Amino acid sequence: MMRTFWLAFAVALLVVSAHAGAPGKLPTDEAIRTEMKAIRDLTLNVHTLVTHRRMPPADARTFHTRVKAAVERLKAGTQVQAETRGEIEKLASYIERGAAAVAGADSSMSPIDGILIIDDSLAIYAQRFDHPDWQPLR
Repeated sequence: MMRTFWLAFAVALLVVSAHAGAPGKLPTDEAIRTEMKAIRDLTLNVHTLVTHRRMPPADARTFHTRVKAAVERLKAGTQVQAETRGEIEKLASYIERGAAAVAGADSSMSPIDGILIIDDSLAIYAQRFDHPDWQPLR
């Protein structure tokens, strides 16, 4: 199951990368920028705890709940065009799945797998979407 997920994730990355050669970045709106920044900040706060396997389970569940809420607000609040909306919603779904793994809610992945998915998704966001003043995780 884990292998299937990684294969699907790799295919999605290839699709996103194939579009990366297109001129310009996809537009964002305030809802996307606000919630992606919130997700990045939440991830910054837990990254070291997850990678060093020191994150308390209750904190991991709180992280997942907050990321899931940010993804839901992003999906509900964005007013971008259909193509952009589809791309950001796919990326946000990967982020949410990563947060579920961090919390132990997805038994097919480890918490470290989950944080790596979020890392990769945030890097793709920076490459594909126009977000002035975006700060990477590192």
